[in-house]
Amino acid sequence: MAKSVRVVAEQTLAEGRFRLTRTRAEIEEDDGERRALSYEIYRHGPAAAALLYDPARGVVLLVKQFRLGAYLADGALETIEAVAGMLDGDDPATCAKREVWEETGVRVAAVRHAFDAYTSPGGMTEKIACFVASYGVDDRIGRGGGVDEDERIKVVEAPFDEALAMIESGEIRDAKTIALIYYAKAQGLFAATRAGG
Repeated sequence: MAKSVRVVAEQTLAEGRFRLTRTRAEIEEDDGERRALSYEIYRHGPAAAALLYDPARGVVLLVKQFRLGAYLADGALETIEAVAGMLDGDDPATCAKREVWEETGVRVAAVRHAFDAYTSPGGMTEKIACFVASYGVDDRIGRGGGVDEDERIKVVEAPFDEALAMIESGEIRDAKTIALIYYAKAQGLFAATRAGG
């Protein structure tokens, strides 16, 4: 295990939406051994995600959109995801509520922090603060669909058990969404609905 780390060199390879660097670091292990690493690191900014759920109807609200990275990985023409976006200077909870509104047209009063996750810690700095938020039919007052030029978002409401099955079938492959759906299952967010119905 690493005891200390020192970044000794960094070269910018590309500067676009985010920065790509080649970073060299020296690591001292807790047994005193030293080693060097040199990796390309995508300097992605912090983000927030939220899984919307309606416990009364036993459904989750997700979004479907084209993602170039997923397409390049295996030809996927769409991904089904929990709402997410960059913090853009906001705190994570404020960002999550903003993204919920922009992408789904749902107004939520509060979001509950579930966990934080690194999306790909071997090569990216992105960390996503993940939330859950309950909503009801009357909370969907906007059209959703996103606000950015490159967004073409379709809102998808699915029964919770169907969302779980979509993970098993491969229809849902987005890591943050899978983690949030399993979090909802582990926390029993739909237990009262199944018990009562």
